[in-house]
Amino acid sequence: MKKLVHNHVFALIAWIVITVVAIVALPNVNQLTREHSAINLPKSDQSQVASALQNDHWGHHQNNTYQVVAVFNNGDWTMTKKDKQNVQKTIDHLEKHSGKYGIKAVTGPNDNAATRKQLISKDKTTEIAQLNVSKDHGTLRYINRQLSSAAKTNGVKTYIARADILNDDFSGAVQEGIKKTETISVIFIFVVLLLVFRSPITPLISLLNVGIAFITSFSIVTNLVKHANFPFSNFTQVFMVIVLFGIGTDYNILMYNRFKENLGQGMDKWEAAREAQHNAGRTILYSGSSILIGFTSLVLAKFSVYQSAVEVAVGVAVLLVLLLTLNPFFMATLGKKMFWPDKKFTGESTSKLWNKMAQSSVLHPIITLLVVFAILLPVGLSYHNHLNYDDADEISNTVPSKKGLLVVEDHFSKGTAEPTTVYIKSKHRLDNEQDLMLIDRVTNQLKKSNGVKTVASVTQPAGSKVDELYVNNQLKQITGQLGTAQSSISQLSSGMQSQASAAAAQAAMSGASPAQLQAQQQSGMQMMQGVSRMSDGLTQGGDYLTGLQNSTAAKDFYIPNNQLHNREFQAAIDNYLSADKKTAKITIVLDSNPSGTRATREIPQITNLVRYSLKGTALRHATVVVGGQSSKITDTKSVAGGDFMRTAAIMVIGIGLALILITRSLLQPVYILGTLVSAYMAALSLTHLMTRAFLGRPMLTWNTPFFSFITLLALGVDYSIFLVMRYRNIDQTKYLPTERIVRAAKEIGTVVISAAIILSGTFAALIPSGIPTLIEVAMTVIRGLIILVIVIPLVVPSTIHLTYPIKSSFRDDEGNRKKQLD
Repeated sequence: MKKLVHNHVFALIAWIVITVVAIVALPNVNQLTREHSAINLPKSDQSQVASALQNDHWGHHQNNTYQVVAVFNNGDWTMTKKDKQNVQKTIDHLEKHSGKYGIKAVTGPNDNAATRKQLISKDKTTEIAQLNVSKDHGTLRYINRQLSSAAKTNGVKTYIARADILNDDFSGAVQEGIKKTETISVIFIFVVLLLVFRSPITPLISLLNVGIAFITSFSIVTNLVKHANFPFSNFTQVFMVIVLFGIGTDYNILMYNRFKENLGQGMDKWEAAREAQHNAGRTILYSGSSILIGFTSLVLAKFSVYQSAVEVAVGVAVLLVLLLTLNPFFMATLGKKMFWPDKKFTGESTSKLWNKMAQSSVLHPIITLLVVFAILLPVGLSYHNHLNYDDADEISNTVPSKKGLLVVEDHFSKGTAEPTTVYIKSKHRLDNEQDLMLIDRVTNQLKKSNGVKTVASVTQPAGSKVDELYVNNQLKQITGQLGTAQSSISQLSSGMQSQASAAAAQAAMSGASPAQLQAQQQSGMQMMQGVSRMSDGLTQGGDYLTGLQNSTAAKDFYIPNNQLHNREFQAAIDNYLSADKKTAKITIVLDSNPSGTRATREIPQITNLVRYSLKGTALRHATVVVGGQSSKITDTKSVAGGDFMRTAAIMVIGIGLALILITRSLLQPVYILGTLVSAYMAALSLTHLMTRAFLGRPMLTWNTPFFSFITLLALGVDYSIFLVMRYRNIDQTKYLPTERIVRAAKEIGTVVISAAIILSGTFAALIPSGIPTLIEVAMTVIRGLIILVIVIPLVVPSTIHLTYPIKSSFRDDEGNRKKQLD
């Protein structure tokens, strides 16, 4: 039993049990990622209010649905009659078997005049069918596959597209990228560790340890996501892989080097393992704790994507426990065999480079600091924070949903695939003449807005005015009828005159008395005067109505009661008014990419225009919100931008407090954090320049700054802690602080450089994923690590020389040192 305890066998048994349970309990990761990776914005944001209005208040088979489009394209050639017939057959099939495909509503290109105008491209090469698919039908992946198969049409190319499908394909692309990253990372780490330790056993043990930590922590995280709705993003898994394999390997190098050095000093394997666990383990614990604090602080973020990074803290916590409990088993059990076939047990070699840099910095500390920050800050400050929020750019153009989007952009307006929707919610019904007139007025004002291609609403369902519903056209019909009546009266007057003359002649021939003739003539005259007055009245009325017809007032919308209830207008009401008729929607197609910067700038203008238009009207108290892809991106910009600064500040403060405890200094953490932030800014700026120059992308993706910052700050602080902890472990009674920091830099330099190479290589494994965000984060972190490896041996020794630790048990015992020297 004593031997089992001595060799930490119970730790091995415990971790075997934990690993088996973790594997068995691991949910379906692919499905979990697709279901929980959506960006969650605050419910008060207008895009979310708009989404709630669509889902909760809309009837007619539109609520609780995914809105997708089936795209039918004949390349750059006009569709033949046969092609059109085939497309219609496919649409009819989807409609007929709607239950099988979960379809609640189908809007085809040939349904009516409005759809023919909106869903058939002007060049006649492309047709679109709009589908509302129930969210209860299955996962987006299942819906996409089922519809893609069902929509296949002879003679034309077919695609299923829109934002929900694209986001699902993006999740799938990230999962494929993770597989490549994991494989490359494991191979790279094995090769590097093989070169470092000159043994195949050491890399296998290291990878086994980190692999167990990852599986265990990832199982915990995914179960928290599944059962407790923990925040999760497309990038959670990949960053857990990279961070854990990166720092786990770094920590193992630190511990294994110490263990190897102890063996070389004549210690037996149990004593060597215990000493390595104590000294190297303390450094690992301090270093890992700072990372743990940094990532844990992200729980205070408000944005779901930023919150999702807190799962890395779970991984780090599990990793620390495992390395400090399972590593001793392998060291105590294998001893020198752990490094077979290597026979040299000298620990890590010293770094001449860091030694020279540290010596130079302590000789000229102020100049060193000024030069370092004079180089880093201008480079970092040259970066302008213009980011790309179009997630479609993360997906390869070969993905079918991306192809469909590009086809729509090529043959329709760029905004056709993702229209913007204005919602006007009132407390009263809107299916009346007065409110419909106000909605029509807003529709016409939106048409005049910059960046708007087409606007459709309940009064203009086809995107253009319905002539019969405007006063000037109605007056035109009336004045035309008045003209006809006036012409008839003129004919009547002429007929009456002829009839009167004939009657008078007949009366004279019949021998009528003069009195009778006079009475007959007076009667005829009175009738003619009446007809004349009627004609004059019609003329005056016609002139007035003609003037009114040509006036501005006659351009208003007006719908007679009989028109309001006819079948054709009811179809528009069903589509553009909610089930309770208290909410109206206006659909806007922008003339630019709905995910682009220009479109997102236009959303606030559209919102303000509609609200201003309704001021002083019966709808002055109505709720006005704008929904759609452009609106969601606008809200994402606002939330992400504001929360990034807040989250960064929280993380800096958290790591700063950890550094104060570790360094026992108030100034050193400021210098270290200043170095890390400066390195991040410079690395991000260089990545932006390189991305624009070599990859042809003028903007970084919107996730790149955040993930680069938290990763570089959390991991970069490791190397400073490695140096500071080695500084603290050197005998205080034999060396002055300046001597100790130079010696520490010389001893730990090789370890830090090796760790940086491994971490850089691990992040480089993200590049083959093909995901722009992962590529850009990898490039930023690698450049940042290179900068830190150069800067840390300059900044930390300089600050040690300029400052002294605050009073504590770790303060230099200079008095005792002087006595011993005397």
